[in-house]
Amino acid sequence: MPAQSAQASMDRSPMSKDRLEAYSDGVFAVALTLLILDLRVPGVASHSSLGQYAAAMAPLVPKILSFVLTFAMICIHWVNHHYFFVRLRHVTVSLVWMNNLFLLWICFMPFPMAILGDNPTDQFPILLYAVNQLLAALNFFVFRAYASRHKLFIDDSSAKTMGPRHSIPAISILMAAILLVFVNVYLSLACLFLVPLLYFMPTLISL
Repeated sequence: MPAQSAQASMDRSPMSKDRLEAYSDGVFAVALTLLILDLRVPGVASHSSLGQYAAAMAPLVPKILSFVLTFAMICIHWVNHHYFFVRLRHVTVSLVWMNNLFLLWICFMPFPMAILGDNPTDQFPILLYAVNQLLAALNFFVFRAYASRHKLFIDDSSAKTMGPRHSIPAISILMAAILLVFVNVYLSLACLFLVPLLYFMPTLISL
């Protein structure tokens, strides 16, 4: 009981949004930087022809596509993260720990990206990648639901704009990607690339 009372008291106490956002921005920046480490410059002799460079670069195409996809996904998460927290009155301890869990999924993204880049049509890399993205999307859904339930948004307009229903399309598509990996890996990959494309239609989807 004392521990529960202490937790409840901490949840009622406002925390610094600025510190949480600065900390989160640092984690996002590190995760984005780590993505590039999987790309290695191919060994090409000096004065090689364009054809020789093209042949050396060809095996990197899946890695580059995986890099671009993951870079876009992390950037989308960062944008949504910013607009979500800027619309909150304050953050609670519970929300801080939800944020830490969310950053765990962000930090993990370079790993499935690397495996997917090496084996772009294998079931396991696609499945691992989709599960990682789904966990991040579900975490954001919990963000939204928690803030709505505890009336943390600055106004009704923000509560409507950033409400939990906006995470449903992304969650649905990522769940479809997970199911389709057992049917057709190319359909599953198409779902993964569909999520960031639809993000640019903000009235349709938001992670």
